[in-house]
Amino acid sequence: MSALLSADDLNDFISPGLACIKPVPVTKRSAEEAEIQIDSFGNPLEVSIDGTTTTLSAAQISLSDCLACSGCITSAEEVLVAKHSHNELLKALKGGEKHFVASICHQSRASLATAFGLSVEQVDKCLVNLFVNRLGFKYIVGTGLGRKLSLLSESAKINQSKADGVMGPILSSICPGWVCYAEKTHPYILPRMSTVKSPQQITGCILKELSTQALQAPREQVYHLSIMPCFDKKLEAARPEKQEEGHEAEEDPDVDCVITAKELIQLLEQEGFDFLDTSNDPTLQNVEIFALYTRAAPPAWPFIHQTWLNNVGSSSGGYGLNYLLALQAQNSHRATTIRRIEGRNSDIWELRLVDEASGESLGSAAIVNGFRNIQNLVRKLKPTPVGAKIGSLASARRGRRAKPEAEAPVADASKCDYVEIMACPSGCINGGGQVSSKNGLNDKVWIQETEAKYYSIPIAESSAVEIAQWVEEFCGHFKVEETRLLHTYFMKVEQPTDPAVVLLGAKW
Repeated sequence: MSALLSADDLNDFISPGLACIKPVPVTKRSAEEAEIQIDSFGNPLEVSIDGTTTTLSAAQISLSDCLACSGCITSAEEVLVAKHSHNELLKALKGGEKHFVASICHQSRASLATAFGLSVEQVDKCLVNLFVNRLGFKYIVGTGLGRKLSLLSESAKINQSKADGVMGPILSSICPGWVCYAEKTHPYILPRMSTVKSPQQITGCILKELSTQALQAPREQVYHLSIMPCFDKKLEAARPEKQEEGHEAEEDPDVDCVITAKELIQLLEQEGFDFLDTSNDPTLQNVEIFALYTRAAPPAWPFIHQTWLNNVGSSSGGYGLNYLLALQAQNSHRATTIRRIEGRNSDIWELRLVDEASGESLGSAAIVNGFRNIQNLVRKLKPTPVGAKIGSLASARRGRRAKPEAEAPVADASKCDYVEIMACPSGCINGGGQVSSKNGLNDKVWIQETEAKYYSIPIAESSAVEIAQWVEEFCGHFKVEETRLLHTYFMKVEQPTDPAVVLLGAKW
């Protein structure tokens, strides 16, 4: 478990399913007796009856193992993340065998800005100085371009699903904590999930290819660090690309290491870096910010403004609102407005695109944050078994809960066209890896300040047509399938049936 994480840090805990285990290969041995001892250095030894000692290797489990089991589910499943840590990053840097590049999301930039009392633009200058001038990274970029591609692909996916006659909501899959939860506990929901990749993974693919070209180095020699707001992004980075029939799965990941804003600060403290000191590069004081962004990116990096700028919508990426804005543009011949309908708590609300003349709803999207709301949603979407009857008691309860028609409507995500889902309460701006509040400041106030920093990032103006054309050129030049760049996959995680394993799966 990350040294930064304890059970107290989990603010939205879900009880485990079955035992989180990794099968251990058994080697055939002789029937002689042996015992386990610990030497003076703390290493485990097996001592046989004749005095022969054998050094035992430590048991290990990888992120992929964690994804492959039916074990614990939490809002931030940051158990077993040894490969993705700031210590592993430092070890790789000191090895000096690779070319290092980095990407950082808007939420982490906002978190660092709040922690250091800076503007986001000032934080960006410090980030470029830290990674390029001090740590020796070749490039650093924002994830804004990856997010724009994700948003455009998501809108296209929803429209295609509606055209195909899919009934009920399409569910986002940008949050890896939610994806793990669905795969392990509610496989019936998987057909509803959008296969569009997250900004992290799209950015990773683009950054690796463009860096490989610029540095004239093999792809596996380019090491991509991603700075994200939650620990679950480590799990997402460890998820292998789907192996197509007749093709071997790629061993070189798009993202080699993920650390959070919280872990970045620990790295600074451990290495004795003053994040605010940019005196080693006097040009940073007066450089125009987009000139700096251009200088820090690979030479062929496109849409530099899009890379570091923001978009409208929620602080988790704005997927719900951007879908409705795209739908509004398609209905430009009508006078329409987007109305917000509150839910039963602050972590769920609905947006509806309404024809002002007729009052007709042309489309709807819901924002659902936190596992408590997610659980309620997936229960509503669970298929009713054929022939099942609703009991009289359940009917009576529903009748008591019925509201008068005159009462204001309440958001119901299960009836929307699309649902933007994030595992953390308040969404990505409150990810488990964001910097915690300081000086006794109330957590809610701290989140509000971080969100204000996030919304201070200017909105990008871009042409969807130009971006789509660039994607086509990129995929053609680097021989990357568009589905490889933009889409992922899901699979039901089989639960163990061994009684001994099931017995271990006690509730915590």
